[in-house]
Amino acid sequence: MLRRNDGWLGFPVVLAFSLLSLVAAAAPPVAPPALSWKDALYNPKPAEGDVLLPMPCGGAMAFRRLVTEGDGALGDTAVEVGSDAADLGYAEHRYLAHLAGAFAGDYQGQRYLLVGKYEVTTLQYGAVIAEAQGQPCPQPDAGGRLPKTGIGWHDAVNFAHHYSLWLRTHAESIPDCADPTEVCLPRVDGEPGFARLPTEVEWEYAARGGDRVTPAEFRELQYPMPDGLERHSWFNTTAGGQVRPIGVLGANPAGLHDVLGNVEEMTLEPFRLHRLDRPHGQAGGYVVRGGSIHSAAQDLRSSLRREVPYYDERGVVGTADTGLRLLLSAPVLTSNRRIADVQAAWERLGRDTSKPQDPAPPSKRLSDQGFDDPVLELSALARVAGEPAMRQRLERLRGVVAGNAERLYEQRARSAREALRFGGLLCQKLADEGQNVVVLEQRLALCVKGSGTKHPRCEGLTEARARDLEVLRGNIGIYSDSIVRTAQTYPQDLGVLNEQVQGLSGEIAQRGYAALAVFPQRFHAQVLDYAKRGLVEREAWFNDCKELRSTDRSR
Repeated sequence: MLRRNDGWLGFPVVLAFSLLSLVAAAAPPVAPPALSWKDALYNPKPAEGDVLLPMPCGGAMAFRRLVTEGDGALGDTAVEVGSDAADLGYAEHRYLAHLAGAFAGDYQGQRYLLVGKYEVTTLQYGAVIAEAQGQPCPQPDAGGRLPKTGIGWHDAVNFAHHYSLWLRTHAESIPDCADPTEVCLPRVDGEPGFARLPTEVEWEYAARGGDRVTPAEFRELQYPMPDGLERHSWFNTTAGGQVRPIGVLGANPAGLHDVLGNVEEMTLEPFRLHRLDRPHGQAGGYVVRGGSIHSAAQDLRSSLRREVPYYDERGVVGTADTGLRLLLSAPVLTSNRRIADVQAAWERLGRDTSKPQDPAPPSKRLSDQGFDDPVLELSALARVAGEPAMRQRLERLRGVVAGNAERLYEQRARSAREALRFGGLLCQKLADEGQNVVVLEQRLALCVKGSGTKHPRCEGLTEARARDLEVLRGNIGIYSDSIVRTAQTYPQDLGVLNEQVQGLSGEIAQRGYAALAVFPQRFHAQVLDYAKRGLVEREAWFNDCKELRSTDRSR
């Protein structure tokens, strides 16, 4: 018999484990699935920032990152979706929703969504289903670039399900997307991401351009198309009744192709009508978004949503102009640490996170001194309340107070960001005006030197200089007032400005204007300086802004 400390065939257990460890260490790392398809079949228009995931049969699928605001376990971003058209209110009524990206930490420290860059193609669909059914791989020919159509909602969900299973099976050999490599698989707490249909809010956020457009552009019926709708969408007067291959036309600001037109795209939730302040209670068929080759130009809008029944007299409903686009997601509660983070974030709701936090109330003992924070005070009272009914009422009251306070803090944060945005724009305007005056003064000096002060051209320049200086002085006054008023608006809440200037800088950078983030940053620094010293320094503030533009142009 083997002793308890012996391993297989009499080797000591420790020695056996050591040998196995050496063998494992010597083994080469498992290579990720190889790509054999041509780029044109899965990413015909490569762009910086593309994320590629492998697929069965040597294929791949391209995704784009869309940043969402908000940090922490319960941080999310408010998104205004729908339209203002009264006659379409029953289906497209405007409402405020919230969303948060599943992934974080490996992309500029921000949360982000991963949305399919193109509609799922016949080749991609065929590769996954063939793998799942143990069938030969489909031939990767040019016809494989056409979007997959003619399937029902359950088929689309089944496709995402089998693709997720395949990714899970090969996860050990696919590097995390935090690593620079050809193909990757995103993870959260080491948990691999999975594929699914997007929710309606996720789809509309992506279709409108996400974080890559301004708030005003986001609310337009279509994302910005300076070169015209025909360069971005296949619809009834351009498609000739034929579904077109992916990636032929231009992308939206988020880098997504064919979100409007070509084929309608399925979403995850069932269709609901709208009431004025909430969705109607009945859940119906599935929702398709974006319009198709049969849509008129005026019907191609980001808010368009249409109900399709799951079944009809022929069975499953699947049409020749309906397809799908995938989104990558991840579980929410991935670990005990994540649960603890969520619990801590929940406890902070309704409390001012820009200020130092009071200690949590004692569990069974009420201190002699109450809490300044009403949420903490109600929590303490509820924990020591003897009667269950009183404890429940106090807990309910705590929830009401915390919810109202949380909404106020969110509104204050949005107001702080807009104040910083406005101050940054004013600072940039002052910088430009200051440079224009300098150029005008140089032209005037050259004119006087060559022609004398009485020359009509020189007199005209003198008058223009006087007008510009008067306008500049007025704008310096407005800018100075903005600094003072911002400091006065947040006298005890400067922490919220510190939080929002970082978020605003990231927002500006996401839209491709990172160099302009210095202007709200400078405005923020001037507000803090005024709050500390109380000195109005108009000329110094103006020169600070002008210096930023001089530095920018010297690069």
